[in-house]
Amino acid sequence: MILKTFSCRKCNSTNIVKNGCNRNGNQRYKCKDCKVIRVLELKPIYTEERKQEILKAYHERPSMRGIRRIYGVSVTTLIAWLKKGEVN
Repeated sequence: MILKTFSCRKCNSTNIVKNGCNRNGNQRYKCKDCKVIRVLELKPIYTEERKQEILKAYHERPSMRGIRRIYGVSVTTLIAWLKKGEVN
């Protein structure tokens, strides 16, 4: 049996314990040495397929507000995706 050992992203200590979940469902950990509470492994909120679907809908001429209402994606996130040019 292989156990995965985690270390704090701030101080690299292995003296960490689980500390609940954030609102996205990611496990949070608390470092007992530096007292910081963080998520060690971030999960992407949007899959690549979902991103492409939202960007294609945007390019069919609806407004950013409309995309926000329909898909629940933040306007800031949508702008960041458009700046990266992730449309095929």
